[in-house]
Amino acid sequence: MNALPHWKNTTAIFGGRFDPPHLGHREAVLGLLESPGVENVLVIPTGSPPHKKTFLSIQDRAELCRLNFTFAEPLLAQRIQLDFQELDRASSFPQTPSYSFDTLKRLQAKKLNLAFVLGSDQLTYLPKWHRFPEILDLCHWIVLGRKPHGLAKARQTLQDWQEQALIKEIAPHYWVNLRSAKTCFHLTSTQATQCSSTEIRHFLSQKGAPPPHTLLSEVDTYLKKHALYSSMYL
Repeated sequence: MNALPHWKNTTAIFGGRFDPPHLGHREAVLGLLESPGVENVLVIPTGSPPHKKTFLSIQDRAELCRLNFTFAEPLLAQRIQLDFQELDRASSFPQTPSYSFDTLKRLQAKKLNLAFVLGSDQLTYLPKWHRFPEILDLCHWIVLGRKPHGLAKARQTLQDWQEQALIKEIAPHYWVNLRSAKTCFHLTSTQATQCSSTEIRHFLSQKGAPPPHTLLSEVDTYLKKHALYSSMYL
């Protein structure tokens, strides 16, 4: 693995609770095909996240992800795929946390060139992840910064890590991992819609409808049909 990735040969890992998945997630995934221009994206719903709870069943989250990340265009359908192995494992072993380290080790066995996608907010919590900083050696990292302040926030976090001798800036928007010098962090902007699953859950619970322009119509219909989040204390 080279310090600077060949993005056209790289699979981006886009993980999350997707509780629920929304247009911001969908647009971020599409954006990765343009910047940094990855070969394909693997969307992986987390089974049993160790730091956050989930509100929907595994079955509902799987179906919502199918709806949100399905694309009619054949080329997009080929380049954006779903991986439900973490949900399957959580179904069989519900008390076992889902760690990204284990997910990456599983995917490494497929001999893929990998890059894990993080939002600028997630980046600040990466040092609390299971087997940090060892996890930095497993893949490249794509950090998405939403305008207007996401890029600045992410850059500040990465500069703090540089002062701690974890990484070093080697090119514009690139920081190499000093542990192995084989993986790097790449900072890029995203045009994804500003919305959050937390806000959507709150709106559905309190008002019976999501904020405008946050959900794909098929996702909205599914949530309303099954009255998901409507009577939930959030």
